[in-house]
Amino acid sequence: MATKSDFSEEQWRVLRDAPHLVVISMAAAGASGIIGSLKEAFAPAGTMVAALKGNNNLLKDVCNKDEMKAAVDALRGEIQSPDLDTVRAYFRSSAITRVGEAIAILKEKGDMADCKAYADFLMELADKVAKAAMEGGSFFGFGGVRVSEPEKALLADLEAAIAGTAEAPVAAAEAEAVPEEIPAEPEAEGGESSGG
Repeated sequence: MATKSDFSEEQWRVLRDAPHLVVISMAAAGASGIIGSLKEAFAPAGTMVAALKGNNNLLKDVCNKDEMKAAVDALRGEIQSPDLDTVRAYFRSSAITRVGEAIAILKEKGDMADCKAYADFLMELADKVAKAAMEGGSFFGFGGVRVSEPEKALLADLEAAIAGTAEAPVAAAEAEAVPEEIPAEPEAEGGESSGG
């Protein structure tokens, strides 16, 4: 069984941060309101505590209090945008990418028991958050669905990333750069034609 010391610093960051990206991206995928968001924030706690108390040393290291704090601190500064859609897209893309990277790292190390335990852990986190609150219902949660369509799509994409069949998502930074480039081109052309 692998432990933190078996990985490079960069590999460990990927393994450490991927579970948190899964939780954040799944919570952002839903539209559960304030109460639902609180439920989603606490949903993964039981899974993380179980992993910490379990038999898998890799999951124990990932769920260690200091490692969890380091992951949250690292992710806190990843994106600073007031636009919720940009934040959702960024964390969704990052979660899918890092999950794929994490599974590839574990496959490279060759311990399939760790790879399966880690993959199961990630999917359990995603599932718990997705099912934590009713989506699309009234203020009190009546009339909604347990798992929304965006959450179902993200669950499928995470499963594909684990299986190694996910298409590389467009990075949020690339998606943001496109609109910025479009207005800049006409201005540059307008400036050239008025100068000549």
